[in-house]
Amino acid sequence: MMKVILKEDVQNLGVIGDLVRVRDGYGRNFLIPQGKAVLASARSVKELEHQKRLAAHNREKAKGVAGVHKSKIEGLSIVLSAKVAHQAGVVEADALQKLFGSITGKDLAKVFEAAGIALDHRRITLSERVHTVGKFSSKVRLDGGIVATVPFWVIAEGAPDVDAEKKRVEAAQAAHKKAEEERIAAEKAKLAAAQAQPKPKPVVEKTDEAAPEASSDDN
Repeated sequence: MMKVILKEDVQNLGVIGDLVRVRDGYGRNFLIPQGKAVLASARSVKELEHQKRLAAHNREKAKGVAGVHKSKIEGLSIVLSAKVAHQAGVVEADALQKLFGSITGKDLAKVFEAAGIALDHRRITLSERVHTVGKFSSKVRLDGGIVATVPFWVIAEGAPDVDAEKKRVEAAQAAHKKAEEERIAAEKAKLAAAQAQPKPKPVVEKTDEAAPEASSDDN
């Protein structure tokens, strides 16, 4: 095992500035070469304390930057256009169109980069898998344990009125969700009713005992 000081947040390990113990291979082959941590030299207590103070300073600095990024991210209005199936012709108001492919954290990372915030897409978590148009939510894990939450819309590519399409897909998504909840509730009620029905008692048929054969006297 070895001690390292994190230079950035590492999921399930710690936040920037933390002094942590890790396996030698993980530290030397991944954390340190990737620039995610530095070796916490134990040559002297004084040196180690200096490293910890420096890390604490960097942590506070990173938190300040992350706070700015959080405000900027949460202030974005994100609309992603995507190719959808059955796009030709008039789209019904309640149509929840399926996408060709899906929207992922990589797509949002590109939006953030265009806004001046470079992020690893693995820091972005979507509220659900995005395979249709609609409104969704995402969480962005920033340095210092700060998390930004931002909604985003997915609409059909080439929609003539973006604002109107945002409202349409939200309404279609809500209607689809309600219909799905009602379907599940109906199935549960049907199953409960079937289970509540009294089970028929098995019918046992009575058979008459065979009469003893009459004996004949051959005398």
